[in-house]
Amino acid sequence: MRRHIALIAALGAAVTATVTAAPLAMADGQVVEVPISFSVQNTNTTTVPCPSDGAEYTVRGTLVAPAEAVESGGAVSLLLHAVTFDQDYWQFDGVEGYNVARQLAEEGHAIVAVDRLGYGESDRPAGLDTCFGSEADVAHQMVQALRTGDYELDKAKAPAFDRVYLGGSSVGGLISNLTASHYGNVDGVLNFAWGDFAASPYAAAEVADVSRRCLLGGDPGAEPHYAVFAKDSIDTFYFNSAEQAVRDAVPAPNADPCGQLLSLGPALTVDSLLLARIDVPVLVQFGDADAIFPPPAAELQAARYLGSPEVTKSIIADASHYPVLEANHEQVVADVDAWLDARNS
Repeated sequence: MRRHIALIAALGAAVTATVTAAPLAMADGQVVEVPISFSVQNTNTTTVPCPSDGAEYTVRGTLVAPAEAVESGGAVSLLLHAVTFDQDYWQFDGVEGYNVARQLAEEGHAIVAVDRLGYGESDRPAGLDTCFGSEADVAHQMVQALRTGDYELDKAKAPAFDRVYLGGSSVGGLISNLTASHYGNVDGVLNFAWGDFAASPYAAAEVADVSRRCLLGGDPGAEPHYAVFAKDSIDTFYFNSAEQAVRDAVPAPNADPCGQLLSLGPALTVDSLLLARIDVPVLVQFGDADAIFPPPAAELQAARYLGSPEVTKSIIADASHYPVLEANHEQVVADVDAWLDARNS
């Protein structure tokens, strides 16, 4: 999968390896892409009953932001990917014009996209040693680190951000919900296509299939206790209106840690019980042709954020479970941009 994770060309001329603690010397408005890493402990202090190994790991990703945000902090959005993907979901460069993180940065927003534990360039626990409860705990640790500046930026001083929004695609949205409801340390939640209610028969069948494979030790050829969700129906899972060039350019799916997949039921139950605890603004964004959570899943989910002062719905026409890959992908960016602008004005 794409792994440029580097400063854009202009940044290369401005920063050298000898100034790792210095702020970036960049013109205001210029977008930079900076490797970022978090030291985390894989603990589970949520009420989701699932095991984790408690070991120390490193989560890696990219800060994509206007240069002034890297230098001075302000607001930042931490985005988590779904199953089968990694941070490239938010930074898809296979076809021009689909890189959500970069487009939001060009609109003035600081974005951190990470590979969750078990994916991409982040550390890989044993497949049964991570679960959605521990993923929420890890997300909480990253939120706290962004607030305090206790993380690492490549060739730059890590700023402390005043406001941290947390969002995620599919199970990334589930993790975001669990983090917000258990720890109360975010300024807003962006739920991209996670529903606790109204899952489709297709979704139920795929969960049953991957659970069976996980209980048998995982997929052949993958690491032990890792398995690919929807491995025989990726086209149905990912796409509805996507152009052929996008379908051809999307990377092969990642195998998912079985401990996370097998904790889906308990995590969903806890999430549905605790949604009302979330007391910050929420953006709920679904495709209207979602194969996993079809209508009226968005309406049912939005209605359960009873403690939120403001719930905004964004429905992407002709989009399945991953709207950033679909024909109307530009609406994803436009609606997120508007929501963040309203929070930061």
